[in-house]
Amino acid sequence: MTISSPSRPYLDGKKLNKIEQNKAAKDGLLVGSEIEKFAELGWEQVDETDLQLRLKWYGMFWRPKTPGKFMLRLRVPNGVLTADQLRVVGSIVERYGDNGSCDITTRQNLQLRGVLLGDLPEILKRLQEAGLSTIQSGFDNPRNVTGNPIAGIDPNEIVDTRPYTTELQNLLTNNCQGNPEYSNLPRKWNTAVAGAKDNFLLHNDIVFHPVERDGVMGFGVWIGGVLSSQMNAYAVPLNAWVKPDEICKMTDAVIRLWRDNGERDKRPKGRFRLYLDQVGHDVFRSQVEELFGPLTPDPGSVFNTTPRSHYGIHPQKQEGLSYAGLHVPVGRLTAQDLQDLATASLNYGSGEVRLTEDQNMIFVGLPNDKLEALKADALLQRFPLEPGHIAAGTVSCTGNTYCGFALTNTKDQALEAAKELDQELNLPEELKIHWTGCPNTCGQAYMGAIGLTGTKAKNSEGVMGEGYTMTIGGSQGANPSIGEIHRKAIPADEIKAALKEVLIDKFGATPKG
Repeated sequence: MTISSPSRPYLDGKKLNKIEQNKAAKDGLLVGSEIEKFAELGWEQVDETDLQLRLKWYGMFWRPKTPGKFMLRLRVPNGVLTADQLRVVGSIVERYGDNGSCDITTRQNLQLRGVLLGDLPEILKRLQEAGLSTIQSGFDNPRNVTGNPIAGIDPNEIVDTRPYTTELQNLLTNNCQGNPEYSNLPRKWNTAVAGAKDNFLLHNDIVFHPVERDGVMGFGVWIGGVLSSQMNAYAVPLNAWVKPDEICKMTDAVIRLWRDNGERDKRPKGRFRLYLDQVGHDVFRSQVEELFGPLTPDPGSVFNTTPRSHYGIHPQKQEGLSYAGLHVPVGRLTAQDLQDLATASLNYGSGEVRLTEDQNMIFVGLPNDKLEALKADALLQRFPLEPGHIAAGTVSCTGNTYCGFALTNTKDQALEAAKELDQELNLPEELKIHWTGCPNTCGQAYMGAIGLTGTKAKNSEGVMGEGYTMTIGGSQGANPSIGEIHRKAIPADEIKAALKEVLIDKFGATPKG
């Protein structure tokens, strides 16, 4: 498919910031036809805007922290992968040696580190052959569509989310060929489909909650979830119910209204929720109705069940089969990890795995007579079924090892703190502790019972360095809440002590021994 330069009438007469001017001058999707040329030229010779901006439309992220070594982000709708796909990803990571790694993200997808621009054409071809894509996975595009990580096997599910997440991905990306209708949004866009009462997804721009109306299963529509440097808030009900075959039509209507009218001058003000609040909920609902047609009121799609832990072994809805939730410490995997996980998923299960928003992995289709062998496998020393309660709930963004925005080394610091605190403390239950390296909150800090956001702080000697702002009180499920600031500018070398104090004082932890 050849993508031509699209018409953008919604930009006419608008004041555009520098980034918007670059997007208007050349759609990011258009660099697809130039990737082989870029690979031949080498990154030093590629136009700066193409290199640092437009390549993100193909999931390729220039990183000033590691010049010439890119991050490549994949789309994995609903977090569903096969063993063969894991092996392909593992072989790509392997070629980069110590510079290569793979991260499970908070959107149920994968990010590969250390990728070279000269390899990109071959990598994209291999990914396509494996049924994977990177298209529109970055910047001002619709991001990976998330859903119930145990869709189709969940004994408690209301609907299997996989057909809907696939349908939405096909809409938003034109079947992974690139969709110019959604390739120039004011900011990023997050879409999610819930399948069970404990699927907490209210941090997305649009969420579909399954609910019956007059005996017909459909979806209640929630809009406006946002975690950002400007605002942190959960989605609110649109008071609209749609039939299953209308989810794409509804998504299109909501996106178009924001795309055509959202802020494009002051970039921090560009997120959808800020536009929604500006125009007002009732006005926006009326605008949706003009595009979509008459709206049917939501009969009550309230999801208020505390999210389940997927760690350990659990029965599937299919008789005689189970699934196993493995802990992947802060979501980081080596090439060997990927190959070993692929092998184990085939040896003990169906060869399919699922990625979770907590940056972990689930094996599915495990015959019950293979469970004991799985439990005895040395692989579970690296990826335990029952991690410590602090490690279990630890989520982290990439941190400043690779990200130029991050102010702190989140992954390493999170790993160290979790390991030591699990050795020192008894905690009554798993606790969500979210680490993010900057206020952009890719690590979803404000959702955590404890959230840590990277900042600058003076240590005990008065030297300015890495630090964190701590929030407390984020929760999911019944009475969901956004965390509130508890303490600012905690030096990084004091963060373990600060966490220990809070865990004891506010979350019932007790010292061991």
